[in-house]
Amino acid sequence: MSKKFSSWKSTTLGNMIKWMIRLLVALIIALLGAIILLRWINPPTTAVIMSETRNLKNSVNQEWTPLESLGNNISLAVVASEDANFCNHHGFDLSEILKVRKKGLMRGASTISQQVTKNLFLWRNRSWVRKGMEAVITLLIESFWPKKRILEVYLNIAETGRGYFGMPTIAKKRFNKKVGELSLRQASYIAVTLPNPKKRNAANLTQKLKNQAKKVRIGATTLKMDGRASCFLNQ
Repeated sequence: MSKKFSSWKSTTLGNMIKWMIRLLVALIIALLGAIILLRWINPPTTAVIMSETRNLKNSVNQEWTPLESLGNNISLAVVASEDANFCNHHGFDLSEILKVRKKGLMRGASTISQQVTKNLFLWRNRSWVRKGMEAVITLLIESFWPKKRILEVYLNIAETGRGYFGMPTIAKKRFNKKVGELSLRQASYIAVTLPNPKKRNAANLTQKLKNQAKKVRIGATTLKMDGRASCFLNQ
């Protein structure tokens, strides 16, 4: 009897492992398929948008705009503020990671590619499982998407205020302008709100954030002049 039970238990465990492996393979194939499709198809929603929708009484504000219509100013300002080495890395900025670790910080070195991954696919709670998934998905996105597409998606899905996603909606709300009409100064004001968009207002910045925005404008001009914006800049 015990031998039969032991054999049944072994068979059941083996079947469970097989099904788990099959499920994992299916999930990987589905994820890869989604990433490939999203190179050309604009995402109808994101993990972050779905999460925020549950907390909001009204629907979220988002207006998808192609990169060529977003304008160089917002692209330059956001890259200068969020990920100055965007054109030169393959998903992870190792130099920034080392700087952050030397300062003893736990966060602050996420690239635009990583932020696209987190916004599109992942939950917000930090864990080693999520970090591992983030690394894998980021590498896949960098492998299958050109840099222009990565930036285009980020500029359209990034949280820019309570219930606001993407640069077009926040440009209209804060400056009553189409995003492509923003001056570099206005674009830099939006860029410095991105680390904390629910509490920062691009039309009413503190002096400290205005000083930070000035540095962003200098960085944006430098990126354009030294060629580090060549992977996304509309000529």
